[in-house]
Amino acid sequence: MVTIKDVAKRASVSPSTVSRVISNHSGISSETKKKVQKVMDEIGYTPNLSARYLVTKQTKTILLVLKTASIEMRQNPFFTDVLISVSKVCKENGYSTITTTSIDEQALFKEVKNYIDSRMIDGVILLYSKQDKVTDYLKSKSFPFVVIGKALDDNYPVMYIDNDNVKASEQLTEYMVELGHKNLLFIREQGDYEVSKDRELGFINVCRKHGIDYGVLEGTLELKEAEFIFKEINIERFSGLITSDSMMNLLVLNILYQMKINVPETMQTATFNDSFLSETACPSQTVVNIYPESLGKVAATNLIELLSDKAFPIYNVIIPTTIIERNSTQMIGARR
Repeated sequence: MVTIKDVAKRASVSPSTVSRVISNHSGISSETKKKVQKVMDEIGYTPNLSARYLVTKQTKTILLVLKTASIEMRQNPFFTDVLISVSKVCKENGYSTITTTSIDEQALFKEVKNYIDSRMIDGVILLYSKQDKVTDYLKSKSFPFVVIGKALDDNYPVMYIDNDNVKASEQLTEYMVELGHKNLLFIREQGDYEVSKDRELGFINVCRKHGIDYGVLEGTLELKEAEFIFKEINIERFSGLITSDSMMNLLVLNILYQMKINVPETMQTATFNDSFLSETACPSQTVVNIYPESLGKVAATNLIELLSDKAFPIYNVIIPTTIIERNSTQMIGARR
């Protein structure tokens, strides 16, 4: 069995140095870390996580909590981009990550509670902003966590990493108004999530400002149910349509195609979050780029700082957004 002493001897360092490399101690140079890590890889040394926890009281593991582990959520490019970015930062700092797998809220709470009570994790990154049992439990245990989402109005110090979604939605809606649209529809995802509420608010603010005839619809990612909802409204009344996220956008494009409503000739569409899916859709979709990679990078970096320094200041970070114009809002003929 390969031991720390074996690694130390081969790397020409002390066993205590190897231990500090394993715990990613800030006092060890990057050159020494690389040398020791190379030796560990060469001779197949695997740190004893249980023993390390007894010494450091840290598991070097961070839990990533999605609002649901449904197929639609797992295939959402926003969460994929965030998770990859978080995992990259964690790996660079000697942390591993675990992602939740629960479908409903009660199961999600039980899973998170088990991780915390079993001391299997050091910190949590919530990939949603919502006052729920998970958030309440994290606060009650004074457990380190960071939220990728909107800051909620309470007295508990929490670090939030987000975009200004009201402003981003206002800018996208203004863009649609400038194209000449007089009738706009906004479709948001179901659920009491702050991001959807803020994007809806920004849309309504601009429509009321310009006297635009508008509608707001709460959609679903279930195709059959979404088709039924669309049949209940007079979709031909609108010339422009904004969805609250890219997954809803793809579903809407599917339904518009079945209804023989052409984009962008008859209906112009736009959404939030740039991705391969939006860029390669037919037609390619105009989007608000919310930079999920930056959201994940900042969230992971700040949580790791918080875990290493309890006095690390709690502050909120706003990641700027930009609009990427594509074929779905191409001007074709006179708008209504």
